[in-house]
Amino acid sequence: MKHVVFAHRKLSFGGGERVLLEQVAALADLPVKVTVLFRKEPGKRDIEPELRARNPNVVEVIHLPGALASFRWLWHAQPDLLVLCNHKGVQRALPWLARLGVRIPTLLTLHEHYERHLRKYRGVRHLVDRWICTYDFTAAVREHLSAAPCSIIHPLYPRPRALAATAAERRAARLQLGLRPEGPLVGYVGQIDGRKDPSGVVRFAEALGDVDLLFAGREEPETAAALDARLAASPLKARTRRLGPQADLRPAFTALDLYVMTSRNEGFFPLALIEALERGVPVLAPTVGGIGTMLKDGDGGFLLQKPDDRASVPESLLLAAAERLGPLLADEGAWDIQRARAHAFGAALTRDYDAGSKFREAVAPWL
Repeated sequence: MKHVVFAHRKLSFGGGERVLLEQVAALADLPVKVTVLFRKEPGKRDIEPELRARNPNVVEVIHLPGALASFRWLWHAQPDLLVLCNHKGVQRALPWLARLGVRIPTLLTLHEHYERHLRKYRGVRHLVDRWICTYDFTAAVREHLSAAPCSIIHPLYPRPRALAATAAERRAARLQLGLRPEGPLVGYVGQIDGRKDPSGVVRFAEALGDVDLLFAGREEPETAAALDARLAASPLKARTRRLGPQADLRPAFTALDLYVMTSRNEGFFPLALIEALERGVPVLAPTVGGIGTMLKDGDGGFLLQKPDDRASVPESLLLAAAERLGPLLADEGAWDIQRARAHAFGAALTRDYDAGSKFREAVAPWL
């Protein structure tokens, strides 16, 4: 039986972890045994039960953070294929293994085209047999890494059919969450950390004026403290609801009139955007990662033409977006059109795309 090892950063919930899960699940029907290595947050194994449920050939899930431990484990296991994504210990071990004659076929998953992201893999670039890119940034891979083949596999995975929320469902969701049943509600649902820059959501909502603001999702402590300080001085302080982590985020998505993302950077197309769109919630998002390659401005979604991948969204862009979207939000008929377009686009994204088969094609030469 062939042995495939996935080496990943962590197993807590996140977009990159969803890609890992779907890659592992794509091999479920093949006669291969699977091991998953991860390096961070040993106490947070959020996706491990689903990994094992969706691929019964997962034999081990191992917290293995360091280079020496990774070297020893790989030296002993010598798998038939390694699928790597931001596991620093494994990355540091691979060149030493190669010097000692152990060359493990390696595929490396890349989520972002930014040079600073690609730079992390320069130490192993000549040991990678294939790059897996979540959107087409082949030119950047060629410039900063190597000429190894690139497989473009969008992380668009099959999802249960979702219906757009009705007005009654939106009202019920708001009452369930302790929100006002009427009036415009904007907000962000998902992981809340520094990269997501939730202060930008606050700044946009303040520019809109007469709105309620919602945050739902796990808050990273430092970011939570910064958000506390930002809201303390905000005119929307009394109109802001922070739900924290939720076992089921669907009511939070359903309650919204507009989903707002002001991330400094992203990968291909965040799952949270899809979850909002397929419920008929229009989105406002920056042109970072692959978002601008998929989302059509004015067609159920609106783009912030963000110029870089590190700074916050400029105030001028947030003010211009608020000036543009305020009248639309106030026009029930016009916003219903945007809701319908959002739902149609969100449903179409995953309807006819088979990422699992594309991943099996990418790994086929070694299995």
